[in-house]
Amino acid sequence: MAYDNPHGLIAAAVIVQVLVLLMIGSRFMSHKMKGLEFHTSDYLIIVAGILSTALAIEQIYCAANGLFAVRVAPLQKANPAAAVDFLYTLRMHNYAFIVTGILAIGFIKTSVSFFYLQIFSVPKYRPYIIAWIVIMTLWTISFFTAFMAICGDHGIFSSRSHMNPAVQKRECGSTQMLDFGVLISGTVSDLITVLIPLPMIFSLLHLPMSDKVSIAAIFLVGLLSVGASAARSYIGIYTKFAPKDKIMDPGLGVTATCVWTLIEIQIGILAACAPTIRPVLRELVHNGLFGGLVSAASSIISRKSSRSRMQGSSNGSDRGHPQYEARLKGGADEEEIIQLHDMAGANSSRAEHMDGSEAPKPGAIHVSKGYTVGAGHE
Repeated sequence: MAYDNPHGLIAAAVIVQVLVLLMIGSRFMSHKMKGLEFHTSDYLIIVAGILSTALAIEQIYCAANGLFAVRVAPLQKANPAAAVDFLYTLRMHNYAFIVTGILAIGFIKTSVSFFYLQIFSVPKYRPYIIAWIVIMTLWTISFFTAFMAICGDHGIFSSRSHMNPAVQKRECGSTQMLDFGVLISGTVSDLITVLIPLPMIFSLLHLPMSDKVSIAAIFLVGLLSVGASAARSYIGIYTKFAPKDKIMDPGLGVTATCVWTLIEIQIGILAACAPTIRPVLRELVHNGLFGGLVSAASSIISRKSSRSRMQGSSNGSDRGHPQYEARLKGGADEEEIIQLHDMAGANSSRAEHMDGSEAPKPGAIHVSKGYTVGAGHE
């Protein structure tokens, strides 16, 4: 990635953040289309979206005003005093990305965990999901408070004014261990959050293996966020231990850390919303732009098939030609219910096709054609 291209940083922040907001909007539109209530996971993702928008605006501001994508080394040679002031300002923005990023990432992982709790309503797994929610809540509060209070007696909100390296070293001490702690634990917890639903998918869903893999792939989109977190951790650690002749320019190093923080948050939100937007996608396929494209492609194929049959008839050929047509199966109101687990101890498993006249049996875990996996209720 070109960290010295301010126009690229602005374009990336705008494009991806617009996509994030569209995904969040699609999530709530899907809820409305399915007649579902809003849950804790939905409200948490809204907060994460607000924080993500704030960081995207800050990235745009810094790139447009010559703070991001600037090499400090030439400035240090030309005007050392100006370089110190520039780094001080840059570190203040980096600090804002750190503390805001901790909150946003914590909200995303907690939201995803609440979503797991909502859809995998099985007593066997609920304690593990609840325990992970508690851990992620404590992780968010602990690291946020720690970074807000790195200067101890100077006050919990004074840290931002201590970003001058000389002042921080004298009054706040080293923050290296805290930096490494949030980077490494953040990457590891991202990975665990993504992998949590896999045992439930492969042990609870009575489906062909190919279907289980397809469902798991939806949740594994979150591995992209893990990759972004790993990249941020690598940059943060590399800038501390790399040889001086290979270390990244301080200005570009801060830019890279902030950029990957925002990328991790944005991809995390996209991955969190991905399993929930199937009703909107289905509506687009039926009635929107995608539906028009499908109809046009079907018409073209049909015309080609007709011409082929006519040519075959004129040549006296008696071979049959296949007819092609695009069909979209399943209406918006249909729901495919798959009983996965009988909490009363029954060992039977069967699939039922619902049209609204039949409800899932009590105690059954079901997968809807929209996106949910949950317990049936009386």
